[in-house]
Amino acid sequence: MGSYGLEKPIELQGVTAQLSHWISGLKLSDVPPAVLERAKYQLLDGVACALVGAHVPWSEKYVETTAEYEQPGEYSVIGWDKKFGPLAASMMNAAFIQGTELDDYHAAAPVHNSAIMLPTLIAATESLTRRPGYAPVKVTGRHFLLSTIVGFESSIRAGNGLYGNDMLARGWHCGAVYGAPGSAAAAAKLFQLDPTQTEDAIGIACTQACGLMAAQFGGMIKRVQHGFSTRNGLMGAFLARGHYEGLKSAFERPYGGFLAMFSSGNGKSPPYREQAIVHKLGTHWETMHIRNKLYAAVGTSHGMIEILENMQAAHPERFAPDQLPKISKIHAAQSYAGFHHDGWAPDIRPLTVTGAQLCAAYVMATQLVDREVLLAQYSHDQLDRDEVWDLIYKITCSHDPYFDPAERLSGARVTVTFDDGFVLEESLDSPRGYDPWVTNEQLVEKYRKLAASVLDPYRVREIEEAVLNMDALEDVTELFELLAKPVGKCLF
Repeated sequence: MGSYGLEKPIELQGVTAQLSHWISGLKLSDVPPAVLERAKYQLLDGVACALVGAHVPWSEKYVETTAEYEQPGEYSVIGWDKKFGPLAASMMNAAFIQGTELDDYHAAAPVHNSAIMLPTLIAATESLTRRPGYAPVKVTGRHFLLSTIVGFESSIRAGNGLYGNDMLARGWHCGAVYGAPGSAAAAAKLFQLDPTQTEDAIGIACTQACGLMAAQFGGMIKRVQHGFSTRNGLMGAFLARGHYEGLKSAFERPYGGFLAMFSSGNGKSPPYREQAIVHKLGTHWETMHIRNKLYAAVGTSHGMIEILENMQAAHPERFAPDQLPKISKIHAAQSYAGFHHDGWAPDIRPLTVTGAQLCAAYVMATQLVDREVLLAQYSHDQLDRDEVWDLIYKITCSHDPYFDPAERLSGARVTVTFDDGFVLEESLDSPRGYDPWVTNEQLVEKYRKLAASVLDPYRVREIEEAVLNMDALEDVTELFELLAKPVGKCLF
């Protein structure tokens, strides 16, 4: 076995212990500069999503309802002048980042990383300034960044152990499952827990992991489910910090373990891949494979959107607004996970905002009518338009195994047939945002556009500078103070 970032090689039996030793021993100097730099831009993307998502209606409802049963506390809520306890505050911040379907994703092991790590680490950092019986501890931006990367790596690797998107295809909100040990890992690193305590934190988080993907069909709770991970990971780290013991070997236990139970019934041989959790640990950085969204829709629909954009540009006369009724049918072939996630046919009209953002038929129809899929397409006065629904009823989706590999998960093949028999067909392996990925410069542009919709220009600039110069911050709570001030409402 490798040294996992430690000064001396260590021989350990289980992958949970191996990962825990790596987490505890990892130093900033062990992380390649490109990974450190990319992590800052990923955090900036998460901040942008949190700011614009803080006051959408379902976020406001969540804060208002939570305030009825949670007492006021001392922990920051992004975009609000309210404070709650650490678990409640972290769940709110996660719900904001997930609130508009604009946040990052990992295609091979689907998890929205910033929606978990940023809320977890804000609360964990603030806890160090107000722990009863202990002197306040400042957290530098460098340590915050290192803890973020630990969380990114751990959550994605937990997903790799369960065949990544297979969990999504089987109906689990897999990011909420994979994110629990990732959140625990990030907080454990921030607290500088030793390997035994880190394993305890991961074990406590793993036994709480949950999330059903049926939440995508309606209601508001889907926005909060990555917050389950922040709550579970923080609880694990808080308890482990106080030497409360958790279950050991949580990943690999054959009876009742994380991998064994979440792989149950998947029909694969072997049912799980425990070594994937530590494969090339410290040399292959999953942080570099986190992808970012350019459309306000489920990631597995982005290939379809881009194909329709291409068709509209190449055949403007066919896709003119008055010609859209002449489309007789549209078919999209997609990955197995994508088909089960967003390839469903709507059985109610109108859809909720959540349902619309996670329905390929709605997303494609919107692209055809509005030539964009952004936040404006999901305001309540847009969800029941006849011109959109006339197209929705003409759209079908199916599974094509060609798109099952992770590198083609968000790809598609779209066929559009017109009344006169004219047919257009185009296939795309990977949409923009996956390959080519969104550059750091493009992430800054996305941040500025989103943040400017709810903040004044001076504060937009202050936050951007604080995040991108995080490694120079001697006290990262300076950033939190900027984030916790009230923000405006976006389009809803």
